[in-house]
Amino acid sequence: MRGAGHIQAGSWSLTSRVVLVESDRSPLEFSLTHRLLDNLQLGLEYDAEEDSFFPLVNWRVLDAAGKQPALALGISSAWPSSQVDGSALFVTAAQNIAPGLSLSASLSYGLEDQRFRTPGSLRYALTSNLSTTLFYDGNNLHPLASYSHGDLSYSLILLGASDPALSVSWGF
Repeated sequence: MRGAGHIQAGSWSLTSRVVLVESDRSPLEFSLTHRLLDNLQLGLEYDAEEDSFFPLVNWRVLDAAGKQPALALGISSAWPSSQVDGSALFVTAAQNIAPGLSLSASLSYGLEDQRFRTPGSLRYALTSNLSTTLFYDGNNLHPLASYSHGDLSYSLILLGASDPALSVSWGF
């Protein structure tokens, strides 16, 4: 769930994702990322259930300027999709479309199932610390609410619009 315009603040970021009910998704995942440049983030994601690591790269190739959207390329796990295991390559375009409102559209390719998908998101910033997002993974809609304070960010996610999950990120 990474957008073209968002690269975590701070040089490092540690994130944990916990599914709060029994579901067909891995119940616990972690990621550790390092921002090498303002537009390049590298890291690893860990799926505790499968005891597997996945590479994470988020490279913002173009910054948004006027009507030109930001453009990012990368690879990450296909989380929160329940349809995809392993990693997915992606290209994402993201643009602010009104004050506080942004839109992203992606083309992703699952490396294990060798299928293309079209994820996207619509995000609305209610305040500088509180936002809501509707994230579509190419199959299902996942609403989420996020709150950030200092170096911490918390998100409540309804996977498939029903299964609650919690994500906590610490930028350091």
